[in-house]
Amino acid sequence: MRLLLLGAIHSICFSYIYEMNFWSLRPEIITLFRMIYKLNYFILVTFLLFSSSVCAQYEAITGSSISNDNLKINIVFDEEIYSNSSCSTLTCIEVTDFILSLSGGEATLGSYIPTTITKLGNYDFVPKWNNNEPNNAGNENYAQHTTNGTLNDLNNSRSLPGVLELINPLEQIIPGYTYITAWPVGSECAHTYYRSNTTGSWTSQKAQAQAAGGDLLVYNSVEEYEYFVPPDGEVGGFADTNGVANTWIGLSQDVNAADYSEPKWGWYWDDGTPMDNSAAKITYQITFSLVGTPTGDEVVTVTPVTSPQSVFNCAGTVAGIQTNGLNKVNLIDKTDPYSINTSVVENNTSITIRFQEDVFADANGTALTAADFALSLAQNGSTADLTSPTPLSVLVVNNSTFILELPLNGNHITGNEVITALPASGTSLFDAAGNPASMIQINNSVQLNPTKTGPIYLGMNYKSSTVSGTLLEASYTFLCDENAYNNYNIAYHNGPLLEPSVGEYLIFNFNYDFEHQLISGDNFSYMHLRDYNKIIEVRKSDGLIVAKYSCN
Repeated sequence: MRLLLLGAIHSICFSYIYEMNFWSLRPEIITLFRMIYKLNYFILVTFLLFSSSVCAQYEAITGSSISNDNLKINIVFDEEIYSNSSCSTLTCIEVTDFILSLSGGEATLGSYIPTTITKLGNYDFVPKWNNNEPNNAGNENYAQHTTNGTLNDLNNSRSLPGVLELINPLEQIIPGYTYITAWPVGSECAHTYYRSNTTGSWTSQKAQAQAAGGDLLVYNSVEEYEYFVPPDGEVGGFADTNGVANTWIGLSQDVNAADYSEPKWGWYWDDGTPMDNSAAKITYQITFSLVGTPTGDEVVTVTPVTSPQSVFNCAGTVAGIQTNGLNKVNLIDKTDPYSINTSVVENNTSITIRFQEDVFADANGTALTAADFALSLAQNGSTADLTSPTPLSVLVVNNSTFILELPLNGNHITGNEVITALPASGTSLFDAAGNPASMIQINNSVQLNPTKTGPIYLGMNYKSSTVSGTLLEASYTFLCDENAYNNYNIAYHNGPLLEPSVGEYLIFNFNYDFEHQLISGDNFSYMHLRDYNKIIEVRKSDGLIVAKYSCN
């Protein structure tokens, strides 16, 4: 609107002067018009320049990916980026040039600022192998810097010092290491390098380097490599036994990689880039911290800092807020599958176990079978038991809910038995992300139902008492003379014989949905047991039969 207004004033002034015969006006009027015209023109041009500088932004990140351990995010750019608006002056891209955010899931960020940022290499290092190397002369899957600075493949059992690389421009005192150098020399972006004072396998030296806060040396450019190993005829470098000669570096062969083939293929730097990365776009790798275990529902967004403006291309255009979604990555699910509920059917023939997510027999989605589960039973004084630890069958309700048929021995079930279901092994159950279910679970046990014996018939007329054993003789006639069959309710009990005994429990609506309910009121009730012409005394709170009396 302001732009339109300024343009209108400019146009009106010019038109007015033209229509009025400019030179016929008085000199002071002409001077005034000239001043207004120039001032308006200056404001208009200034506004256009300012608007251009504010609005000229671009979406810098054109791709992103995350490492399998959720510790590294690679962000891709179609052109070089700089931390100032002039690419003639190289400055460092720093962790404070980007900001992180996380939404969804259960894990959270340890910090919204990345921990480190490194520009990855896009160079072909294959020619740096020593003559006739790699040759895989016996499981040689790890890279050694030879004494002439080239590369050789060795077995992990060899004992060499490792070269530690730290993302820090300043020399540090690292226990167990001797400082070598820093590169780029004098740069705020420099990394520092250290040679281990001890020797060991590649895997042990890598673990030692990570414990020191860094990792084994990874070459991210030919310039970095030639700083340590100068081309033939050039002096300097650090390709000696005080530097990188005869050491382990962060290069190994991934036998599970899609391009793996002996002896030359499947070699990757520890930052995940292939040995020949010459076709890759410009990529920066950031590391960051997480709190909690990702479920796979988390989305991490990487955004260039815009206040103050922090990332530019060579034309000086500032990287702005992204709307294309190419700066977002989903964290990889690292939550082990676990059971959330286990229940048993009324007749104890099967249990249903439910997990918090879909589970399979492997990471490829193979359906579970009975052999993938293991059952155990705590008898707690019962003679009921399992005839096998393996379910008779498994019914897949859905990929998170399973019905396991129980192999019970047929003995009487008291209701004190507890059945537990677990994965058959640590490699039996997996989620879709390949996380195995633990052999330690909760919510995977259930108490069996007491055997339902009956039906028996209890008189609808009853007597109550607050004290056990206080049935009056006058009540015998009242209870025992109840002969009409329609004055009885159906009930069940948990004993092995049809006639209930003292110490067993009546089952009304205690575990099962039947017609008869224990009578409310005092603590004990007395009811006629029709088919045996006896009176039973029942504790109302739980159905325990505490006494029996004969009607004869």
